[in-house]
Amino acid sequence: MTAAMASSIAISRFIAGRGRQPSYWNDEEVLGKLGQAMGIANSGDAAASAENSVPDETDDVGNEDESIVHHTASTGDVEGLKSALASGSDKDEEDSEGRTALHFSCGYGEVKCAQVLLEAGAKVDALDKNKNTALHYAAGYGRKECVALLLENGAAVTLQNLDGKTPIDVAKLNNQHDVLKLLEKDAFL
Repeated sequence: MTAAMASSIAISRFIAGRGRQPSYWNDEEVLGKLGQAMGIANSGDAAASAENSVPDETDDVGNEDESIVHHTASTGDVEGLKSALASGSDKDEEDSEGRTALHFSCGYGEVKCAQVLLEAGAKVDALDKNKNTALHYAAGYGRKECVALLLENGAAVTLQNLDGKTPIDVAKLNNQHDVLKLLEKDAFL
């Protein structure tokens, strides 16, 4: 099973577990496009496509450990995130790759969710398994507002990931010139 299929299945399980089905569940055109993107042959039958994507019991599904905090932070669901945190969800919970909700919100450019997490006391320099911080993610994806927010909250621009790259290096590698200016300005203060 591909990682994209596993991710799609995990998201479907998450949605189904909350008692909701996506509005496109039986839309053949949308399902066909999703199937193409995930490398599933289009049988022309939405039910058959859904059956083909169901994993065997022996298949390893990659993102089943996505918590409500990770999901809401990555989708920009500010109210859902606030509710999850108020209900006792861990603001610094890690997924199987060591990523926190702050990594996700900054990688996806969800600055309002990042703000909520930081206000709740999330660790600004939490490291994933590759020693990337949320600032590495924001810098690499060119999320200027998230970079500014992280810097305002004391994120370290000099931390190196397992490849020896700082957020500045990551921004350079990905040609994120606007972000680079912010990072370099902060590094020389």
